Amino acid sequence: MPAAIMFMEGLLSLEAEAKSLLSGKNRAYELVLKEELLKILEEIELLYGPRDRSYEILAPRITECSLAHPAVYPLRKVRIYLTQGALTSRFTAAYLLAHEAVHVLSPADIGRADTLLEEGLATYFSFRYMKRVYGVRHETTGYRVYDQALRAVSKLLAKNEFVIKELRTHQPVITKIDEKLLVEVAGIDGELAKFLCKDFWSCWDPPIPLKARATKNARLFARGLQSLWEQWTTEA
Repeated sequence: MPAAIMFMEGLLSLEAEAKSLLSGKNRAYELVLKEELLKILEEIELLYGPRDRSYEILAPRITECSLAHPAVYPLRKVRIYLTQGALTSRFTAAYLLAHEAVHVLSPADIGRADTLLEEGLATYFSFRYMKRVYGVRHETTGYRVYDQALRAVSKLLAKNEFVIKELRTHQPVITKIDEKLLVEVAGIDGELAKFLCKDFWSCWDPPIPLKARATKNARLFARGLQSLWEQWTTEA
């Protein structure tokens, strides 16, 4: 994720944590989401290899963020932050959890430049999961680069659905799987391997409007701070 957007998304995530501490609201829904997330991770491990279990998975949290994403905290804890759509739609929550769960296989590597391989795999698995568990079939993400990554990963997995598991015995971190490994272990052609190893965010066309999105996030953050201040002063 581009640094400017990552910074603002991080601020909105921290805002969600602050609201959580102040509100003391019932966490039943978050716990339900965590149960599903743990089941999702079990399925992912069967398909794509083990996750780093030295990290504790915290309950997902719903935020004002424009993009769902995972974040790592001290004491080896990791939390997935969801967008507002997850609050009103169980299907949206499940889809986002299935996608982001792929990214937490190697929590220590969260924050590295995402590759088309990892984003394509996350999209592939989320489509697969939604169809199998909820009977919801997705044809497209609505975003060109995600769809391109999905098609490329589909080609990679066409002959062997467990090839990611094999690749991760050589290189556990998906974003570090290189062209040579893809060609030698997966047996794909060099052009497909080169494409899968590209930086995901550099492939957006047109480029992500960083200024516009950062400005929007800044406004959301400012609004959130005002809400927190009003809540704190009311309770004081």
